[in-house]
Amino acid sequence: MKKKFTWKKGIYIFLGLLFAVALFSGISYVVKSNSKQSEAFLTRKPSIQNMEDKVMATGKIVPKEEIEIKPNIAGIIEKILVDEGDRVEAGQLIATVRIIPNIAEVNNATQNVQNAQLQINNAKMNVSNMQTQFAMSEKLFKQGVVSKQEYLTAQQQLYTQQQALKNANQQLVTAQKTLQIVKTGAIPELQNLATTQIRSKAAGTVLEVPVKVGSQVIEANSFNAGTTICSIADLNSLIFQGEIDEAQAGKLKQGMDMKIVIGALQNKTFPGKLTMIAPKGKDTNGTIKFPVEGDVNNPNNEYIRAGFSANGEIVMSSQKNALLLDESLIQYEKKNGKDVPFVEVKQKDGKFKKVYVKLGASDGINVQILSGIDKNSDVKVWNPSDKDKEELKEKTKK
Repeated sequence: MKKKFTWKKGIYIFLGLLFAVALFSGISYVVKSNSKQSEAFLTRKPSIQNMEDKVMATGKIVPKEEIEIKPNIAGIIEKILVDEGDRVEAGQLIATVRIIPNIAEVNNATQNVQNAQLQINNAKMNVSNMQTQFAMSEKLFKQGVVSKQEYLTAQQQLYTQQQALKNANQQLVTAQKTLQIVKTGAIPELQNLATTQIRSKAAGTVLEVPVKVGSQVIEANSFNAGTTICSIADLNSLIFQGEIDEAQAGKLKQGMDMKIVIGALQNKTFPGKLTMIAPKGKDTNGTIKFPVEGDVNNPNNEYIRAGFSANGEIVMSSQKNALLLDESLIQYEKKNGKDVPFVEVKQKDGKFKKVYVKLGASDGINVQILSGIDKNSDVKVWNPSDKDKEELKEKTKK
């Protein structure tokens, strides 16, 4: 007897076929995913390179000695005879200062001159009177009218008045010189040391001229540092000044060799030597920094400008032909209370296996692998960057 085909049976058959197709597609996806496990992650191989364990100090190049030229009298800048960058010798004229007389000081000095002149006039009159009296005493003494004691007393009085006249003349000369200094800043016999002429105290290069013609300057004294007319330094004697983190300060010792890298000179390197490590650190934004200094050697006499930014590299140790791996590929797990490093290494079947490694020195980018893997190991990039992700995407397309 023939069985009738109904629409219900057709629906069941259709659903069965649909289920079978879905099941087949799912199994195929799982199989393909397992077969492409090695393509799901990028890998990196260790490299054989030389490695240096070094301390880096950031800072700048400054002159070993910098001299500020200041006037020793107040006034107005009349001439400036040097420009920044000029080479000057010791004693060379740098600028001249025009004295602006102080009215009160001029009046006092003028009054002192007048008083000294009056004292001279009085002293001359006293000397003249005493000369007359002494002449009379001398005549009477020779005639035997007066005693020898009276004669000697008159002689002493004449000598006293003569000394008073001499002192009055000296006071007049001093008052006249003071008046001239107040008015002009110098006197003729000291013209070579005139305070209106500002001269270099040492040989070197002019670094800065912070004043202009017409600027008012103040003299250097016990209460005021004075106005700087220019600063001079020997650019053949330079040092590096920088700072290091407190974690690195304990590794350093004075006398260590260092490399001075100057970015403004296309990262040229100059040899140097560590000369100072500050005994006290400074708090910089919550971080303790220790100032350091080092001599800079310039064997080729290249022109190095003061103020160039620079880095000081101090090599602690060096490893030749070390097995290095990108430090970001290292993972850690807790084992017996300690962080144990490991990496995931690709196997022949495409799967990744956890391998414990022993680490050596690090430069902050690469770390030395002492044991666990070799240069042929494919280490999984477990924390890929955006660039790594793009590379993985291109590799997957291929």
